[in-house]
Amino acid sequence: MSLKGPRFWFSNLQEKANKGPKNITEVLQGLLQNSKSPLGNAFQTWKMYQLWEEIVGPDIAKISRPKNFYRGRLFIAVKNSVWLSELSYMSTPIKEKINEAAGWEWIDKVIFTLENNDDSTKAQNARGSHGSPST
Repeated sequence: MSLKGPRFWFSNLQEKANKGPKNITEVLQGLLQNSKSPLGNAFQTWKMYQLWEEIVGPDIAKISRPKNFYRGRLFIAVKNSVWLSELSYMSTPIKEKINEAAGWEWIDKVIFTLENNDDSTKAQNARGSHGSPST
């Protein structure tokens, strides 16, 4: 009896059918979580944004946020240069926590950047480039 014949194929189908139908959410989540496709990366990025505080802890979450993901590199925006320096020493444990939450080695490198504070930029632009009152 050949294991590759129609009987083997049919028995595999029967085994899968006996497990019952799967929820579409489970199917999509399984497909996206274990995929290295761009869609899988987008899903992992969204999931990371949603679980950021749970992944890195409340203290780090208060002063940082994931900003961008590109080719295995995660860019994390940090509030100020003091925290940027401090967190750079913690890049390996942060990377490991993110990969653990993802369920696979998704992140190769963590890169910290200073957060752009759009509100302060807008306020400075409203005052003028030198901060002097307009006449």
